Amino acid sequence: MKTVRRFAFLVLTCSVIGLSHSSNASTDTPRPQRSPMQVVSFGDSLSDVGTYAYARQFGGGTYTTNPGAISVVLIAQHYGSSLTPALTGGFGQPGVVHLDGFGYAQGGARVAGAPNPGDATGDTGELQTPLTLQVAAYLQAHTRFTAQQIVLMQGGANDVQDAYGAWAGMVANGADPNASLQAVLPSLKQTAQQLGELVHSVQQHGATHIVVQNVPDISKAPIANLLEQQLPGSTKVLRRMAQAFNAALDDALPSSPAVLRIDAFTFIDEVSKNYRQLGFRFDGSVGTHVACAPASLPPAYQADDTSALFCSRATYVSPHADDIYMFADAYHPATHLQKVIADYVVSQIDAWLH
Repeated sequence: MKTVRRFAFLVLTCSVIGLSHSSNASTDTPRPQRSPMQVVSFGDSLSDVGTYAYARQFGGGTYTTNPGAISVVLIAQHYGSSLTPALTGGFGQPGVVHLDGFGYAQGGARVAGAPNPGDATGDTGELQTPLTLQVAAYLQAHTRFTAQQIVLMQGGANDVQDAYGAWAGMVANGADPNASLQAVLPSLKQTAQQLGELVHSVQQHGATHIVVQNVPDISKAPIANLLEQQLPGSTKVLRRMAQAFNAALDDALPSSPAVLRIDAFTFIDEVSKNYRQLGFRFDGSVGTHVACAPASLPPAYQADDTSALFCSRATYVSPHADDIYMFADAYHPATHLQKVIADYVVSQIDAWLH
């Protein structure tokens, strides 16, 4: 079993600092001589390659500093593959299935939970199809996975966000913060176990190259600073929730050479520590330090005006915001960070494949 959860610290640090701010190994480095591999992706907004086509008319389309590519697209390119949406729709648009699309990830998706009725966008915004149903949709269309595919899987951040909301609600009503945290962790750990079971299912349906990314350290994103200002202690709680989810996921994943574990939590921590060496000017430690200003949207969707989904060059806070800011909005990596992530994941996959 390959794992990057407990890789040597020195190797991680060198791989991070060794990437220059202009690094783009995922597209520029010659690939080893091998047949192209098809990339299939399941997840949430961190992997959504364009489900919500409605955003394109505003210059957006993916959760980053558009038109920059997100990490899974760069990873697919490295292996001679393209990654396009398996479904487009949402925001009042009819759903259209694309059988030649293998990007099943959808912004707002949970591991198994239904769309959150409390989301500002509601049923007319994000579709939020959970990972369990994303995999079911793939199997309905294609029956099985193949040995010529790399299956990318990530999820859980929206489930952590839901758990945080439950915790914050308890605390706001006078409950003890620590007791409230202990009350919400079991359901979060159960969700992580569901993701592990889903990976088992993907393997049982023929996949031989499954790459599973855990939940990044959300406390390093601008949202943590914003929530900390509203409710002190939020940063530590977000970090502990992500750690709890990841520990449960680590225990639930198959112990198999077919599964590669990517420790996004530790990786983002190290990138945050070394952000200046990587060419960033702004990390995620300040809530307002994001690359995108609000977009001008119709009234029905103005609740999403600060989302990276609608970010474009027209909304950059400075001409090179996509390069100097780590985050596009309160949650999502900007283009430069997307490249850094892709380069790291590709280095891990290449070593694993060989």
